[in-house]
Amino acid sequence: MSINFSPLEIGRRALNANQLGISVTGQNIANVNTPGYSRQRVVLSESAPQNQSRYSIGTGVTIEGVQSYRDRFIESRIQTETGIAGRLTARRDALSPVETALQGSENGGLNNALSGFFGSFRDLEANPNSVPLRSIVAQKTANLTTAFQSTRNRLDDIRSGTDSQIRTTVDQVNTLSSQIAELNKQIRVNEGTGNNASALRDQRSELATTLSELTGARPTDNGDGTISLTIGDGRTLVSSDQTVKLQVQTTPPLGLSTITFGGEPAVFNEGKLRGFQEAVSFITSEIDSLDGLAAAVVDRVNALHTSGTDLNGNAGVNFFDASQPVTAANISINAAIVNDPRLVVASPLPQPGQSGTVAGEIAGLLTDSNNTVGSRSGSFNSIFGSMISEAGEQVRSAENGLQTQGVILAQAIAQRDSISGVSLDEEAINLMQYQKAFEAAARFLKVADEMTQTILSLAG
Repeated sequence: MSINFSPLEIGRRALNANQLGISVTGQNIANVNTPGYSRQRVVLSESAPQNQSRYSIGTGVTIEGVQSYRDRFIESRIQTETGIAGRLTARRDALSPVETALQGSENGGLNNALSGFFGSFRDLEANPNSVPLRSIVAQKTANLTTAFQSTRNRLDDIRSGTDSQIRTTVDQVNTLSSQIAELNKQIRVNEGTGNNASALRDQRSELATTLSELTGARPTDNGDGTISLTIGDGRTLVSSDQTVKLQVQTTPPLGLSTITFGGEPAVFNEGKLRGFQEAVSFITSEIDSLDGLAAAVVDRVNALHTSGTDLNGNAGVNFFDASQPVTAANISINAAIVNDPRLVVASPLPQPGQSGTVAGEIAGLLTDSNNTVGSRSGSFNSIFGSMISEAGEQVRSAENGLQTQGVILAQAIAQRDSISGVSLDEEAINLMQYQKAFEAAARFLKVADEMTQTILSLAG
């Protein structure tokens, strides 16, 4: 007589299916705190039935595979929002020291040095014959030139540091691109042979998000398991398992970096590289304004100083050295005045040492509103004050934008976690279900085995 062994096969399949379910549940629980992990589930389907005489009898369960919970739209949105946050973060961090550099120390800032310098001429105005007051003018001038130079040096250092970060970030981008291309290749090969590539996809998603944070790159699904990543002008960093590397060139005259892509300047709409580039541009504009302020001080002071007479009765010489274009880095007092403070002018030509009108005019330059430095106009102290205010506003704007972006990004991450994140409560329920089903399948298999033994004994 024929013996139907299908119950044994049904039981075996049930055991395998629920054992796999327990393993996948354990994998989810183990990775509850793993960044970028997407929870998985076993995909089951009813096995094709067999026709037995007039009846169609089921053959149990089939394991279709293991599937990860992912939403490509949400992942793409997170990468986009991360790129925006990256730009704001880089801009804030790079510009935060600028305001401090311009403000200087409590007693040694450029603002105080300007006030001290012009104030010393105000004192000389009241006593135009005084040699000691002229020596004080020379001392205050040394303080001013030192303040200009040290402020310029600090801004140069901040800009150089930011430029170094650009170069370092480009290296990181090229490394990440290569890693993503390699993962693309592995995912395509694994999925092409029917293997599960969920872990590889998780790794790639994390790397792609990091790359978006650096460059603002946006992903495109190629339909074969691979993705492409493009930067702001639409050019492709990663396409399947191929990459195009970013290059950094040193650009004269400042020696700052220029990022090229395929021989052409690279364009970034978002990401830390865009933030660093914006910061370098702003710092350069602040340095230009500082140089312009130094040149304006030199021009106006020299013009008034040469219009009067010194304590020796001679026409005034340039108060500041004007032998080369003046910047905040090279501003300096005329060496002749350092050697002989009597050359400091206080009086008009016909009245050496008798009137302090020229010294008073120089002192009045601090608050004279008829000064222009680049696009700024007003008094010297108001122009410098606007530089400090603008630097602070840049940082505050980035900080405010980052706070808003943080909320948007948190919402996107929460939305992803609601789909892809691991819930321990849910996994505990799944674990209990698979356990009970496994126990039931084992009991079923035992009964089927006992029935088979009985049938075999009867046949004997």
